[in-house]
Amino acid sequence: MRGIKCWILGAVGLGLLVRLAVLLGPTGELDADEAVVGLMARHIAFNGERPIFYYGQAYLGSLEAFSAAPLFLAFNSSALLLKLVPLAYSLGFLVLSALVARRIFGNGPAVLTAFYLALPPAMWTLWSTKARGGYAEVLFLGEALLLIALWLASERRPAWGVLVAGLVAGLALWTHLLAVVYIVPVVVFLALRRRDWSPLDGLSGGVGFLVGAAPLLVANFTYGFATLGVVGGPTGLSVEPVGELLRFLRTGVSMLAGIGRPAPPPSLAMDLAWDVPTAGPLPLVVLLVLGLIGVLAWHAASLRRLIAREPCSDAALLVLVALMVPLALIFTSYGYFMAEPRYALPLYSAVPLVANVIWRFPSAIRWSTCAAIVALNVWNIFATAELLVRPAGVLDTTPVNRQVLIDYLRGQDRHQVYTDYWIAQTIMFESRELVQAAVIADGPNRYLPAADNVAQTPNAVTVLVRDSDTDRRFAARLAEVGATAEVSTVDVYHVYADVSPLEAVLDGFS
Repeated sequence: MRGIKCWILGAVGLGLLVRLAVLLGPTGELDADEAVVGLMARHIAFNGERPIFYYGQAYLGSLEAFSAAPLFLAFNSSALLLKLVPLAYSLGFLVLSALVARRIFGNGPAVLTAFYLALPPAMWTLWSTKARGGYAEVLFLGEALLLIALWLASERRPAWGVLVAGLVAGLALWTHLLAVVYIVPVVVFLALRRRDWSPLDGLSGGVGFLVGAAPLLVANFTYGFATLGVVGGPTGLSVEPVGELLRFLRTGVSMLAGIGRPAPPPSLAMDLAWDVPTAGPLPLVVLLVLGLIGVLAWHAASLRRLIAREPCSDAALLVLVALMVPLALIFTSYGYFMAEPRYALPLYSAVPLVANVIWRFPSAIRWSTCAAIVALNVWNIFATAELLVRPAGVLDTTPVNRQVLIDYLRGQDRHQVYTDYWIAQTIMFESRELVQAAVIADGPNRYLPAADNVAQTPNAVTVLVRDSDTDRRFAARLAEVGATAEVSTVDVYHVYADVSPLEAVLDGFS
């Protein structure tokens, strides 16, 4: 037992170093969606606010923001502190995944699982440091639920175990609706795995779930079940199960496995494409998909034993999760997120299935395969980082030039700005809200009090990245309505002051 603990601890150390390297490089920069979570955490820590969901929507619970709030209270807010929260949850996921693998398959597959998740492909390396509202957290809670389910399936079951399972399931569902890919397999697994469930077990599980999901349930009862409106995915996108499945197999699987390089697509049309350029060579993807089908076939016997209610069927729990993820995607329009397949991240919970197969190989093949996977993951991380780092000479917003902008605005006594979504959230967070922003392009106003503050300020300025598409459209709008403005260049930004008539310029601009 001491040996396996040392190996897992070593994997945690490696995982920490890898993620800190990401955080300290260009790919670790704060983006606008993360800044929203940072603003939520600030408001929890310093304003006494208690947001239930990510600002501006009726889903994605605020667990991540509540987790960051104590750090902000103790050390003040910063992007690094914010990103340490998903980092910690991702390392917790690593430990829990190793424990799940050990319980089902033994020490060897557990060690392989731990080190794979310590140095994973770029998709998980990057997203395990992104404070985007609940991705690392739902994987952590989902894995905890799997471990509890295996515990409940044992012969000696604590009386309060079902209550804990329900509590974790409810908390996970509030955190992210993706939790359904864990909850459904766990319910099916436990229903088939044991025959001696009592009404008290059902009551305990139900009470635990209601407590864990209380924020989600109370908000929906209060505001007309708004979450149900987003269960099927973003509006305006039709659900085509065959197309979603093809995109999942062609693009999503390859990016999750490290053959493709996950990067935000330049357009929705690209995200909906079957053959995304960063997905990797098609022949390799075909071999990968066939290999993963082989892994599932290897463990198919455990699923048959589970259905027959026979012993030695614990691996079936992971098989159910692996099958549930694509089903949840292809029957909702969330499946279109395959050019950056964050909605398929729970597939990493199935890593122990692959580790178990590799562990059964002869020693030479086993370690050669492990070395090849490590090399692939290292290449994938560096190749993706190069893809995501902005090219030299391209005008873009960065923490450094945003600080220049913040200093300029404060020096000019201009604390309210109109801008695009990507600047608005970050400049508010990084200025500790000494600069308030209202979004006029590329996204919604997430925090309405700030937008109202700007709207009520007569000397608010407009800030846009100079020569960007939005900047050119704004200049064209000025000319169209015959408006006047004083334009200043601040680093990569244009600052439009004293726009007159401002209302006419902003009316209809987006």
